[in-house]
Amino acid sequence: MSMNELTDNTNIINNPEQAVDQFMGEQFIEWLMDHISRQIKAWPAVIRIKAAKPRPEKIKKFMLQKFLAAEAFLGAREGDPGFLRFAIANLSESDDPTAESALEILDKKRQEDPEGTAHRALWQYLLLALGLKTEDIGRAVLKEQTRNYIAEMSDVYSSSEWQTAVGAYAAAERAVKEENLAILEMLKKNTALGNKDLEILSTQGNSGANYVVNSSHILDKIVFDRDTKQLVWEGVKRQLETRKEFLSGLAAYLEG
Repeated sequence: MSMNELTDNTNIINNPEQAVDQFMGEQFIEWLMDHISRQIKAWPAVIRIKAAKPRPEKIKKFMLQKFLAAEAFLGAREGDPGFLRFAIANLSESDDPTAESALEILDKKRQEDPEGTAHRALWQYLLLALGLKTEDIGRAVLKEQTRNYIAEMSDVYSSSEWQTAVGAYAAAERAVKEENLAILEMLKKNTALGNKDLEILSTQGNSGANYVVNSSHILDKIVFDRDTKQLVWEGVKRQLETRKEFLSGLAAYLEG
């Protein structure tokens, strides 16, 4: 089946249950990535973020909470192992041989920046360019929506079936791309930040086809039977529901 045929077929089905029943392998992954992108682009919070014309102080508050949520992936907060280590621990406990390839990918991801130093440096570069001070960043407090997001996703990555944790991970990578594109649009319209300042957002937001490969590669050996696809979908669904609620609360910082 050609890529055009895949795209034509995956665009027909919008119902996740149908996709779980009818698609497998590459076809299911392509449908899933497209579904995630379309869902996020249609979220009211994402539309509000793109259209926002906030004052500088409101942008700072918004971006600081987005930074704290991003930090939770690698576990930069004191005593927090982070989503990635939660997922690795989850998969490590499985005797299922099909978990091994996904575990290798997660381990490689962790080894790229084991302490989150490079990731944090890019975020701090952006926050400082927005006018925040180093001490402001260091003493930033998690707001309710950010605490709820971190708590919910920590549970998904650590306590779910490993296939659900993998689904949540793949959905997060794709979601970050779409969210960052919206935030980039907002920042470019409302600030004088340059490309270097925005690197943390543009690096994760504009990787094109390679980004799809990265976020879907972790799924390519496990989405062939219905039960596994259903578990993967549960992870995707929980990721999207949690992120939607988080962004809705965060978008309020840009308004009023």
